[in-house]
Amino acid sequence: MLEGSSRAAEDLKARNPNSLYVVLMEWIKLTSDVNLRKYKVDQIYVLRQQKNTDREFRYEEKYVKNPINSVVVQHLFHKVRKHLKMDWTGGIEHGIERGWLIDE
Repeated sequence: MLEGSSRAAEDLKARNPNSLYVVLMEWIKLTSDVNLRKYKVDQIYVLRQQKNTDREFRYEEKYVKNPINSVVVQHLFHKVRKHLKMDWTGGIEHGIERGWLIDE
C-alpha cells in the first residue's frame, strides 16, 4: 500500500508541487528493512505506534492495544499548519536573491 501511496504522491506533486502528501495509519505493517527515503510521501504517521503484524491476536482478552498517541496527532497538526501558513512566494527572482533556487 505504501508503494501505491508513493505513486499517488508523485502524481499529485507533478500537478501541484506545493502539495503535502501525508500517510496516516492506525497500525503499521512494514518491516525494519524498508527504506522509507525511496517513497515520495512527505511523512508517515502511525497513531498507535504499534505494528499490524499481530492483528490476529487483537481480539484476545490479553492483547494490549496502544492508545492513540497525542504527541503523534500534535506533530501531524503542526506539520499541516506550518505547511498551510508557509510563505508561498518564490520563483527564480526570489531564489537569485538568496543564492539558491529550491527551498528545502
